[in-house]
Amino acid sequence: MFHDKRRKGLYVFISLLILTVGTFALNKVINTGEDLPVLDEANSFVMEDAYYEPYDSNNQKVKLLAFFYTNCPDICPLTMMDFSLLQQDLEESNLIGTEVELVAITLDPEVDTHEVIKDYAENFNANREGWRFLLGTPEETKRIADSFHMKYKKVEGDYIAHNTTMFLIDQNNKIRGLYDMANAKERVDREEIMNSIEKLVESKK
Repeated sequence: MFHDKRRKGLYVFISLLILTVGTFALNKVINTGEDLPVLDEANSFVMEDAYYEPYDSNNQKVKLLAFFYTNCPDICPLTMMDFSLLQQDLEESNLIGTEVELVAITLDPEVDTHEVIKDYAENFNANREGWRFLLGTPEETKRIADSFHMKYKKVEGDYIAHNTTMFLIDQNNKIRGLYDMANAKERVDREEIMNSIEKLVESKK
């Protein structure tokens, strides 16, 4: 009976994820006449990074934002591997840290302490000036996740079921693109993301 209830609850949660992603993708789509539409407004937030430094998202930089947790067995580490390659692309374009940031927010701040996240970030050779790993209280995390329509829930042990959407945010805190995180069959579309980032950077000039 207990396992049946857990299975039923997981099915309901997955259905909500699918519904939420579909609703968000259609919500407030505005045709600006440019290649990248404005999909929604990204609420600004303040958190701490893995090095105890404050981070304010309202900093007029282009951002690719993803939610993760360090105990994630597959999607998160695969995505962070692709973030590492994106970081190299941005370094070659002289954009990392100055014009563009990669942002990763943990969904499990009770487990992912500053020290845990710092070690995790160093495993991916994260440039702390341009690839920010962030954490907040559980309440702050939920508020920020909710603002991005990011649904997540601990379902068993340390496992968290969560949406796998990443968000491209422009210098004015507008969401300009939604991308899939990596999985075992398909990696992050780095070429498309880099093209979109370069367009947003160029539009600022």
